[in-house]
Amino acid sequence: MIDSQLILKICVAAFATVGIEEYIKNFLKTEKTKIYALIMIPLSLGCFFAIEKLPIWVIGGLLTVGCVQIAYQTIIQGFKAIIDGLVDKLKGMGKENNDSRD
Repeated sequence: MIDSQLILKICVAAFATVGIEEYIKNFLKTEKTKIYALIMIPLSLGCFFAIEKLPIWVIGGLLTVGCVQIAYQTIIQGFKAIIDGLVDKLKGMGKENNDSRD
């Protein structure tokens, strides 16, 4: 039977893998998404290995990089998209008001 410790390790390794893969995407720009799928396999094995065999600071560092990358994409880029959308909407409203005055 699978125990809760294994499930927790898998979740931590998966989170670290996603974050690090997103970080790698900053440097490896490609339209071929299969490359990212291929990178995921050794990366996920490496993250799980880090949990099982390496000192805690290694997976802690990997998780920190992953968390920072995911938080940046979610929070900063998400708010930027919202603000850009509001600015575009306000510009559109200003243009409509100017057109109605003519």
